Amino acid sequence: RTSTIISHERSSVVLAMSSMITQAVQATAVLSAVLWFKVFATNIGLGGAKNNAGTRPAEDTYQKDAAVATEEDKTNLDRAQRIVNNDLENIPYTMVLAWGSIYCIGTVGASADSNALAHIVFYTIFVVCRFAHSIVYIKGLSTARSIVWLFGVICSFGIAINGAIASFK
Repeated sequence: RTSTIISHERSSVVLAMSSMITQAVQATAVLSAVLWFKVFATNIGLGGAKNNAGTRPAEDTYQKDAAVATEEDKTNLDRAQRIVNNDLENIPYTMVLAWGSIYCIGTVGASADSNALAHIVFYTIFVVCRFAHSIVYIKGLSTARSIVWLFGVICSFGIAINGAIASFK
């Protein structure tokens, strides 16, 4: 009988999760996967830039010789490395914030529907900003790069604050 009651209570908790919160969990999962694909792609790009600039390990004999690498190759390597570094400074932390925030929102239940919607908006904008940041970085557009980075950081704070607010509902 006790297991039936516990099982029934667990079912109630699952059923109590609103449609909006379910959508926020799904969006968080999809957006996290998209971000991870982006990280993978920029790391592949960095490997290619290292190859073109002749800076891979010596045993990678297929690479271009560093002596014949052009200034453009070296500039592209610097840009690729900076993109990867910036991703490492922003994406992992925001992914942790996003999952922690959605946990807080989900434990509150239907009373946090507005927080769930805000979470979807903040995390979506963050992901778009990370893609835009890489694109404008590659193109050397300094002001645009700073603007999309700033919007992304604001969204990171929004994700964290939104989750904290939801946890007090």
